[in-house]
Amino acid sequence: MAKAAAARRRRGRPRAGEEIDLAALLQAALEAFAETGYDGTSVRELSRRLGVSHGLLTARFGSKEGLWFAAMEHALAEAERTWREVADSPELDDLEALRRALVRQVIFSAEHPQVLRIMSHEGAIDSPRLRFVVDRFVNPLRPGVERLLARLVAAGRIRHVPYATLHYLLVAGGGALFANPVEAALLGAPARPNAEDIRAHAEAVADVLIAGVAVTPPGPGPDGTGGNTNAPHGQPREPTGNRPR
Repeated sequence: MAKAAAARRRRGRPRAGEEIDLAALLQAALEAFAETGYDGTSVRELSRRLGVSHGLLTARFGSKEGLWFAAMEHALAEAERTWREVADSPELDDLEALRRALVRQVIFSAEHPQVLRIMSHEGAIDSPRLRFVVDRFVNPLRPGVERLLARLVAAGRIRHVPYATLHYLLVAGGGALFANPVEAALLGAPARPNAEDIRAHAEAVADVLIAGVAVTPPGPGPDGTGGNTNAPHGQPREPTGNRPR
């Protein structure tokens, strides 16, 4: 009987002073915000969905927005660690460091598809929530990433690509397959991707992005007329006229 009572308590609301699984609560909140958006999610619905009282949410997070901040910080901390590790990794070749970060970012998107769904809600309208993500995560990491890219450009290994362009190609382009699983399945992607599927997609995204920014040796393009189409930004491309046939 005691075991049955304990099981009922675990399935129901925590008693006063009882510990809660904070990670599970924040993950559930992330899923709720991803499903209905911030404005479409009420505190009452959050309380019901999370299995906790309104008072507990208020005491712990202060407000619905406070819970949103905590849920996003919980998820994005992993991506933050990845980019801090690779931005200045003296033991790694810079291009390999960049590729590893690209792969890990896509895998992060697979593990946390709610983040991209949430940012699709938030990204079009200026708000404290959007500013929180940019100011707390994007802007602090940007200088390190830009230093890594600048070293590669200076070494003649990649061409200059605007930071925002690379950001959206990776985050939105690489993560959309997981954020939009129904559409992705209709296009032939696995309906329930396993670890091998996720890794294969991440590797493919990284390979395409690296190939797109890599500086290629001078020579004819696929049609026999182009030359060094990936020349670094600010450097002249090889002339294509009067090429011997």
